[in-house]
Amino acid sequence: MDKYLHLTYPKLNLNDHTLDDKLPPWQAQPQNNCLDPPPTASLAALDRLPIELLQEILIQLDLSTFMAFRCTNGRAKELADHIPQYKAITTNARNALRGILRIGTSRWITCKSLFEKLRTSACEHCGDFSGYLYILTFRRVCFLCFSQDKRYLPLRPGQACRKFGLERAIIQTLPCMRVIPGIYSPNEKKANETTLVDYESAFDAGIARHGSSGAMDEFVAGVAAKKLQAHRMRVLQAQQSGSSRRTRMPPVADPFDMKSANPLRFVAIVHVPWLNRTSQDGVEWGFYCVGCGRSSDFPLHWRRQFTPASFDQHVIQCGDIIDGNHQAA
Repeated sequence: MDKYLHLTYPKLNLNDHTLDDKLPPWQAQPQNNCLDPPPTASLAALDRLPIELLQEILIQLDLSTFMAFRCTNGRAKELADHIPQYKAITTNARNALRGILRIGTSRWITCKSLFEKLRTSACEHCGDFSGYLYILTFRRVCFLCFSQDKRYLPLRPGQACRKFGLERAIIQTLPCMRVIPGIYSPNEKKANETTLVDYESAFDAGIARHGSSGAMDEFVAGVAAKKLQAHRMRVLQAQQSGSSRRTRMPPVADPFDMKSANPLRFVAIVHVPWLNRTSQDGVEWGFYCVGCGRSSDFPLHWRRQFTPASFDQHVIQCGDIIDGNHQAA
C-alpha cells in the first residue's frame, strides 16, 4: 500500500449518516477465560452430532433463528460463538449483524450468506469496490448506486400499492423493514419511524400481478385518472354548495427523490469491509483517489472507492496523477 499513500486517502471528511449511527453503543463481550467453568447445560439430542456438522447446520439458519438458538443456554452460546463465520462477522462487521436484527430483516438472511457477502468486494451493479450493504434485500452496493438507483429507495406500503397497482395483502408478503428514526444522509435529513417495503420486490410483484410492465402502468394510470376525476367532482360539489372546506388532492405522483439527500436511501445501509482472503491484513475498507477529489463525473467521481487492484486499472484508464489531477494519456 505504500505506493498509493500520496495518491489516495482512506476516508472522506464527511458523515453519511447511515444506519450504523442509529445503533446503540456496542457492549464489548468479555473474552472467554480458560479458567471459567464449562457450561453445565446441554443441547440434548443435538450434542450427539459431530461439532462440524452442527456448525454447518447452524450457519444455514436464518439469523433470527440462529440468534434465538444462541440464547437458549450457555452451551448453545458457546457453540455459536465458536463458529468461524460468526466470529468473523462479530469481529469485522458487527453493525451489519446488529442492523439486520434491528430493522427486522433477519428472517431473510443466514449467517453463512452474510459471511459470504463479506468475502466479496464488488458492487452488484457497477462492479466498483463496495463498502456498503443494503440490508433490506441484502445486496452489496457502492455509494453511487444506492444513492441514485431507484431499486435502493424503499417505499411506504401505500406508495408501493399506488405505484405498482398492488393490494395490501400482497405488500405484506414482500421484504419490509422498520425505520429506526433519526438523521440520515450527508444532508442530515430526518426519517421518522415507519415501515418500508423494498422497491424492486414491489415492482416484481406488480409485474406478476398484471402480467407485464405495460399492463401495470396502464392499470396504475387508470386508477389515478379515476381518483383525479372523483376529486374534481368533489371540488365542484363543494363550490356549488358554497362550502369553504378544502378538498384534498389524492396522492397520485411520487414524492420528489432527492437522491443522495433522501434519508430513506440510507435507512437500510451499513458500512462493511471486504474480508480479503489473499491480503496479508485480511480486512479492506477501500480507499479514495486523490485525482478524482474534485470531480463529480464518472469515471472520475470523488465517491468511487478502490482496492489496490482496481486502483491500478483506474490509473491506466484515467491517466497518471500529477499535482492531484489525472493526466490524460
